[in-house]
Amino acid sequence: MYQAAFLFIIFLIFRVITGVFLFGTWRQTKNQNLLLLVIFFFMNAITLLFLVFGNVMLYDINTILTMIIGLIFIDRTFYQDRKSPFKLLLTLTLVLGALTIISYTLYDLSLTNQQAIAFLIHNIFVGALFVIFGLWSYIAATGSLKSLSSSDAVEPWVLGRYKLVKFYSICIILVGSLTAFTPVQGTVNWALSVILVANILRIAGETITWIMPNFLKKYFNRGYTSVDIIEELSEEEIMEGMQ
Repeated sequence: MYQAAFLFIIFLIFRVITGVFLFGTWRQTKNQNLLLLVIFFFMNAITLLFLVFGNVMLYDINTILTMIIGLIFIDRTFYQDRKSPFKLLLTLTLVLGALTIISYTLYDLSLTNQQAIAFLIHNIFVGALFVIFGLWSYIAATGSLKSLSSSDAVEPWVLGRYKLVKFYSICIILVGSLTAFTPVQGTVNWALSVILVANILRIAGETITWIMPNFLKKYFNRGYTSVDIIEELSEEEIMEGMQ
């Protein structure tokens, strides 16, 4: 239990660091999409705080709200002036979120011999939320990467960022897919162990993606020479013009 709480605190610290960094970038650019991302990371940090104190109900509620912010970010960043499944996915998130809260309430009120079933149902709904969010994040990043790859004005490190988005989106999908197999609170099994590893990779991927260190930018840009005819696009212009 103490080891799990320690890991949650480490995850929380990385969330806060990423949020603070993005907040500084937002103050410079005033890019409203970045502000959504700042809110996303800070809310996720609060979600982890609820896990540290073992409050599953508040964890569920904040997870749902965080994913809604994440969906809005994806829609406004990757689907500007284009049709997107945002309304459908938002509706699914709200429905699954309501079912998640109801199922955990039933788990809390259930008799001991019924708790395993109620907890399984709760985890299925939670897992579905993660799968939906991760899948759309992956699809959006893949589409943008395909579009941006054809432009010589986009530096390779920027393309590398969206490859990392695809990577951590796969981790989110994996977490969601295995959530239904996690045991009742207080015990550990193979699914929980894999989810832990996937979450470590996810948080590392998200941190590197949005706080891209210079040495990694140079690595992605190795062998790259800018084209004189085409003016290089700034990162903000790329985010504003993702199609």
